[in-house]
Amino acid sequence: MPTPPILTISLNPALDITTSTETLRPARKLRCTPPHYDAGGGGTNVTRAIKILGGESRAFVVLGGAMGAQYHSILEGYGLDCEVWEARGETRFSLTVMEQSSGQHYRFVLPGPPREELEIELLLAALERKIADGYRFVVATGSLPPGMPTDIYARLARIARDSGARFVLDTSGPALTAALAEKAYIVRFNHIEAQELVGGDDPKAAAVTLANDVIGRGAAEIAIATLVEQGAYVATAGRSFYVRPPAVTVRSAVGAGDSFVGAMVLRLAEGWRLEDACRYGAAAAASAVTTEATELCTRADTERYFAQITAEQAA
Repeated sequence: MPTPPILTISLNPALDITTSTETLRPARKLRCTPPHYDAGGGGTNVTRAIKILGGESRAFVVLGGAMGAQYHSILEGYGLDCEVWEARGETRFSLTVMEQSSGQHYRFVLPGPPREELEIELLLAALERKIADGYRFVVATGSLPPGMPTDIYARLARIARDSGARFVLDTSGPALTAALAEKAYIVRFNHIEAQELVGGDDPKAAAVTLANDVIGRGAAEIAIATLVEQGAYVATAGRSFYVRPPAVTVRSAVGAGDSFVGAMVLRLAEGWRLEDACRYGAAAAASAVTTEATELCTRADTERYFAQITAEQAA
């Protein structure tokens, strides 16, 4: 099978379970609607978005146990090009409960199975071999399971660079901080994740500050801060700009960031200008928030929103 241009990596995937109930109340039995199951986690979602938008990528997914087998079965149903690395322990699940009375959703996210040193080294060796297959973009997203060293993404960034691939990272917290020691091609984070690192009372200002700091320190070629309804702020060494999304009715923010990354990387791999690729990413994110629960973007809405989005030079 020929090597696609993009490899996505999911070190801590989750089987996403979505249901709803009329009202969330403590100490009560809450009768829920039949659950819906999705294969989730950042890397898988990025690959799903790329396929929805007509592109090709390969997903490298770490799975284990009965939950992992169910996850793999769902992946096959999506028709994705994927490679499963079988791990010890049970793949985690996450639970999203929609409250019908308010329209709010509540997300319960489990930590994932612990990883031991030998298993981590075997996994890294497998990833190094996989990245060497000739991918042009390597996309690593999501949280890390217990026991996984916080510098794992930094090590993957170095492996990708040595193999001639552009490394795209979407994570938060200590894993993001550690990865900035190894210059990535793109880092993406949202305003809440930025505020956790920068502090302050204004999360969107913190996101812009962090993006500028990442570029100023030479920790990435491109830093992207997503700002919910304000779109995204994109910083490079030569310029910075905002991408403004259209006004849409938000049903669920789940998967919006992954849709952004998938759409943007797909178009960068096709040779699009950075501004246009980011506009396309913002269009996919806008599409994703209009869908229910863990659904991602749609191609028709992404194309429609793309025509409405502009890139504005930052002051």
